[in-house]
Amino acid sequence: MYVSYRKGFLQLLIFIMVALILVPAGGGKAVAADVRPISLSGGYAHGLSAWSDGTVTGWGYNKYGQVGDGTAIDQYVPRKIAGLTDIVQVAAGSSSSFALNSAGEVWGWGQNYSLYINNDPLLPYQKRSGPTKLEGLQNVASIITNGYTGLAIKKDGTVTMWYPSFDQTDNVLMTVRYLPLTGISGIRSAVIAGNDALFLTDSGGVKQLSIYNSVYGRVRWASDPVSVNSLAASGIKQIAASGDNAFLLRTDGQVLRWNRTLKTPSTVAGLGSAYSLQTGYNKLFLVRGNGTLWQWDYNAGALAKPYQIKDAQSITNVWGSTGSFGFAQRKDGTLLGWGAGFYSGLALGSGTVTNDASITAVPVQAPLTFTVNGQTVDFYASSGVINGKIYVPSTSVFKGLGVKVNMTLSNPDPAQLFINGKKSGQDITLKYLSNTTLFPLQELCTLLGIRLDWNPATGEVQLES
Repeated sequence: MYVSYRKGFLQLLIFIMVALILVPAGGGKAVAADVRPISLSGGYAHGLSAWSDGTVTGWGYNKYGQVGDGTAIDQYVPRKIAGLTDIVQVAAGSSSSFALNSAGEVWGWGQNYSLYINNDPLLPYQKRSGPTKLEGLQNVASIITNGYTGLAIKKDGTVTMWYPSFDQTDNVLMTVRYLPLTGISGIRSAVIAGNDALFLTDSGGVKQLSIYNSVYGRVRWASDPVSVNSLAASGIKQIAASGDNAFLLRTDGQVLRWNRTLKTPSTVAGLGSAYSLQTGYNKLFLVRGNGTLWQWDYNAGALAKPYQIKDAQSITNVWGSTGSFGFAQRKDGTLLGWGAGFYSGLALGSGTVTNDASITAVPVQAPLTFTVNGQTVDFYASSGVINGKIYVPSTSVFKGLGVKVNMTLSNPDPAQLFINGKKSGQDITLKYLSNTTLFPLQELCTLLGIRLDWNPATGEVQLES
């Protein structure tokens, strides 16, 4: 018997038997080729995207249900989130997710918002509730969150802060509390930097307000004194923040940095000609006027310099995260992700793990939709897209194809592949993602004479047996 774990993958041979089983029905819909992303956001290790048709996809680390698929199963390929329509913006915190619709309403899911659903027949321990509406927020124009606290910028330019509050006698019972911020108006956008909120005004100025009471160790209350400070009078077009640091993009393309230690914003050398900026954990991402994408690991020491992200040209938009990764969009609409660290591949929605040896932009996969003999098939476990090939779990499309797939280890070494009880002589490499063994769909369809059509642009996978 030969079992090898290399780069997180399980390599062995499989045993396949064909059975006569009916097709399961389900929901799901492919992304149309002309639908483009309009808003992205990343948490610690998950990502969200709002699309021009009003739908939302989620992917990545999913312990708290932050992906939004109703499970706690990590997803390497984006999944469409049910129950959300007309969405115009998404915002991800560390392990939580939020979405804003065109009517100015806000939904939240993930940590503190998605409850465990017990005794589910298919997922007794991994079922989570989906998005829940934040009833205290209306007429919202944009949202921002650090994972715990959120800021909702209203259409009239005022700002309301929200945060979860738990009953002292019941740590499961959660209530969302809302606090309209006084002394703040005419606001275009906002960020949270440590214990402070920074606000970009319609006139291009930046204001700062503490949203945390360090004396009592709690978030701001309505009774706390209000002290709004001006960090810039005008000339600022965009702001971003990570941890305690905030970055201000001037209209002339220069970048300023601010934190409590610096007191006042100061120009960052070597970051000129910036068109747009966002942040990751201790990282600044920026697009320059020539469409190139750059990253500065600003806490990596005094000698750390900005460097260009490979395979990222003609960039028009950039989005950040609270993790070590970011997203960008090419002029042609292609969605890219890049990052480093243990969770980077999972967080990018690229379909597989990534190689940290070189930080390179890779395409974010379209959500996969499976149709078997004309009927849509859904399944909870993650699929994968590895080296241009689709990998699926045993609980996916095989039942609808009349195929029973299981893995056996046998002697003598190595294990053998059987189809209809006959040795095929074929070596089949399996992959192991999200605590699940994945089977190579194209290879198995070829062996079994099953027709497979896959449109990578839309994610549509059609199978006919």
